[in-house]
Amino acid sequence: MSSITTSRTAGSVSSSNYMGQYTGITSDMIDQLLQSDEIRKTVIQNKIDKINTKSQAWTDISTRLSNLTSKLEALQDEGTYGTKKVTSSDDASATVSGTADSMEGSYDLIITQLATSSKITGGVVSKADGTTKISTKDALGYSGKLTITNASADGSESKTIELDIKATDSLKDIANAINNAKDPSDREGTKSAGLKATIVNNQLVVTSEEMGDRTLTIGGDLKDKLGFADNVVKMTKGQSAEFTLDGIPMKRNSNNPTDVVDGVTFNFKKADASKTITLGLTNDTDKELSAVKDFVSQYNSVMSFISEKMDVGDPSQSDNKTGALAGDSTLISLQSTLRSTVLGGKSVNGVSASTLGLSVDRNGTLSLDETKFKAQLAKDPNSVKDFFFKDTSDKFSTEKTGTGYTADFKAVIDRYTSTKSGNEGVISLRKASYQSEIKDYNRQIERITEQIAIKRARYVRMFTNLDTAIGNLQSQFAYFQSQNSSSSSNN
Repeated sequence: MSSITTSRTAGSVSSSNYMGQYTGITSDMIDQLLQSDEIRKTVIQNKIDKINTKSQAWTDISTRLSNLTSKLEALQDEGTYGTKKVTSSDDASATVSGTADSMEGSYDLIITQLATSSKITGGVVSKADGTTKISTKDALGYSGKLTITNASADGSESKTIELDIKATDSLKDIANAINNAKDPSDREGTKSAGLKATIVNNQLVVTSEEMGDRTLTIGGDLKDKLGFADNVVKMTKGQSAEFTLDGIPMKRNSNNPTDVVDGVTFNFKKADASKTITLGLTNDTDKELSAVKDFVSQYNSVMSFISEKMDVGDPSQSDNKTGALAGDSTLISLQSTLRSTVLGGKSVNGVSASTLGLSVDRNGTLSLDETKFKAQLAKDPNSVKDFFFKDTSDKFSTEKTGTGYTADFKAVIDRYTSTKSGNEGVISLRKASYQSEIKDYNRQIERITEQIAIKRARYVRMFTNLDTAIGNLQSQFAYFQSQNSSSSSNN
């Protein structure tokens, strides 16, 4: 917070050349006459300095509480929980990954063949005027329609897109139109048609993005002109991935199947029917442990700083130094509330702060029994997660809401640190009060400064006039003396 500062120096009034010439009164002497007023200003300024020190202390406390909030938010993050450690006996052939809900496990995998996509390759395309050496950006000069049908091998599912080709379109324009085509059955028009087009040697190559055995068919009045004549086109049938998992033979139209084991994704990279790949998936507790340890560390940092600012020192010492907020009832209340909150929270399926290994010693220092925490996490990871935070946010909500230990703790901190208009926290209100006090004190200093300036001007005028009067008297006295001397000489 920026401090409101004041000037300690009163304005000066230029003195006459006469001041002090006969009376000996100098500007320094006038300063001494005004010293009591300057002391009043100093006393008030010292009060402002103390208030600024208190305000800065509250700013520092607010910063530390905000840092504590960020540690609580890490314990609310879904990504903190259920992360998995994965292993593979052959990363080049296959890997595995899992979600928070996936179970630990070890899998023996044999990949017989990888999944591939069906594709259709057209012949070399020429321009309408017969030009064969063209750029993919050259307008082809054809107008008409091109249709592409992508159907499953058994014909149970089929999608057909229709493109309107203009004479100004190039091979690149046509490829982009295929890539951007939408599924005609999707009323919202957001789902892709699942086709990928590339250009190789001025030949259009259309590939089904869905793997497995599918049939691609090209139609429309521009079919032949764009290289897809029946006697030119080359068809490549896709195939399913074939593999055995723990002795069970399976097929999938993907090299990254997610529906084999709940919450687990397998990633097939290379087929070798003679090789067994061992994949492992285990819970990774390091992230949860790290998040809790970070919270414990920041909590202790906050409490240590609060104790420092509340320290009364040793009152028996003449040079005793106290904390900036010693005796502050608001800070005492904050400290007490944090202490009562840190071991609180409703238990979830027997999981509580104490069962997780959180404890506070007689000095108020929070600690974590890592062995106890890991044991509870291994026993019931979902209850540990729900103890810290259970998300109750509406899917359309822009703000996360929920229940649990971290939600309760954040609510306590928010009462002190909130800066929302109309809902300011205790610290914001306290600092606003400080600013109001400082403004009042500054107005007092301004009034005293004005009074000093008026007094100084009055003293300067008074002593200047006195010097002038004395000077005039001396001049007249000298004149009378000279006149008396002249009269004596004439007699």
